[in-house]
Amino acid sequence: MRSKTLANPLQSFDETAFLAFLADQALLPEITTRRVSIAANETGISVMRAVLELGLLEEDAAYAALASHLGVSYLTFDELDHGLLHSGLLKFNFMKRSLAIPVAQGPDGYVIATSDPKSDDILASIAYLLDAPVRRAIASPTTIKAALEMAETKDQDRAEGANQSDVARLEALANDGPVITLVNDIIGKAVSLGASDVHVETQERGARVRYRVDGVLQNDRAIPDDLRSAVASRLKVMANLNISERRRPQDGRADIVVRGRSIDIRMSSMPTQHGESIVLRLLDRSRMQLDWKSLKFPPERVAEIEQLMACPNGIFLVAGPTGSGKTTTLYTALRGINSEDRKIVTVEDPIEYALEGVNQVQVDPAIDMSFAKALRAILRQDPNVMMVGEIRDEETAEIAVRAALIGRLVLSTIHTNDAISAVDRLLDLGIAPYLVGATLRGVLSQRLVRTTCESCHGGGCGTCNTTGKQGGMAVSELLRMTPDLSEAIAQGGRGSTLLTLAQKDGFVGIAAQTHALVEARTISLDEAHRALGLD
Repeated sequence: MRSKTLANPLQSFDETAFLAFLADQALLPEITTRRVSIAANETGISVMRAVLELGLLEEDAAYAALASHLGVSYLTFDELDHGLLHSGLLKFNFMKRSLAIPVAQGPDGYVIATSDPKSDDILASIAYLLDAPVRRAIASPTTIKAALEMAETKDQDRAEGANQSDVARLEALANDGPVITLVNDIIGKAVSLGASDVHVETQERGARVRYRVDGVLQNDRAIPDDLRSAVASRLKVMANLNISERRRPQDGRADIVVRGRSIDIRMSSMPTQHGESIVLRLLDRSRMQLDWKSLKFPPERVAEIEQLMACPNGIFLVAGPTGSGKTTTLYTALRGINSEDRKIVTVEDPIEYALEGVNQVQVDPAIDMSFAKALRAILRQDPNVMMVGEIRDEETAEIAVRAALIGRLVLSTIHTNDAISAVDRLLDLGIAPYLVGATLRGVLSQRLVRTTCESCHGGGCGTCNTTGKQGGMAVSELLRMTPDLSEAIAQGGRGSTLLTLAQKDGFVGIAAQTHALVEARTISLDEAHRALGLD
């Protein structure tokens, strides 16, 4: 039988036994292995991944221990026979998908390196394909990915990537213990601060790290010049990006565990004048709270929004600049109306929260799946409610209006500074005034403001990371359509004309509400000016 050509099969891999081995070898204290087991069980990840994501062992040490536990060889990058990757023995797509590569050949067959101790089926398939005995070896995922990237780069136009030695250097840097510790510390602090984003920006000398907390960027630390490439490479390895490609933007994602919490990371790298700028969007699912109380909307505002959500059709927009919490507000509104008797479909880029019972569609430019194309398909799915991540062009706006006209409730965001400007924006996109007047139900414009730290009353302390601010809340204005407003829009009214009509019906702008918070000493004057874009 050909399947017998697998030289060192495993009956099964016991993660508990592996943890006991780590304790026996004094690589981890026994109490730590118990915590690892609990974290792995609660998050549904493997023990190995938990050990690495918690920063308990460096990758090389962890996989060397795995090899020793399995009784097989552990191979580093320099110990691989890279020529076999070009031999045509295995297709690149297969090797990338399975993370199994041929690394040595001898009279008794081939040595196949994997990082997965549960890879017997893959190895048996390779043995069948090669019609030769195969023997397992262990290499780290970083080593295998770097070897594949180097081989692919060598086979492609060299102008599209770095040369062989450069890739090997980048891989070695990314897998260096102090670099792993530094990157883990950067992400760990971001999670502790409740940051939504981490910015690692290369400068003329070195790089800087900034966190976006409650919508505001704050400086954290500088990365020395001799470590900036290593940090960038490590981050790209985590998100499964091409570490040798530094001249084109790349996007990736990673799921990691930080202090026992599952964190979803969306990563974007972009070439700049001095090197790569990398931004991490952090989604902490354990802290995800989609309710009005957590957003600190006043009860009267929540009641007004819920009335608009009860409309059977029309368009409801949430306006504001980047980082003002628009998407979270829409998700919270959707959650409030999600029920078995309604079909809700969303089009997003990216999908930031998974909502049970909601059909969520990811925009994908690579396959020409735009907002507009997805919306056209959704209209044929008979939805009651549609959410569009953002109205940014005429085509998307037109489809949203058409959906509202045929009885759908459409929710979306729009990048304007206030509610009145959102009306102007729809008109500027080419939507006929009478259609805007007929379909628009309301516009909520909001900002995120940081409340004054109760421990130091704004002076700056350890509790608030010396910022004087701790926690955030939403401050908003809501433009609700009245018959007079709808008629004015239909007749071509804009700007100050609409504002005057709205104020007669009790509309209070966001500036007045922000300054009311200053008077109540909930926020500082400088925070109000920042939120409103004032000097």
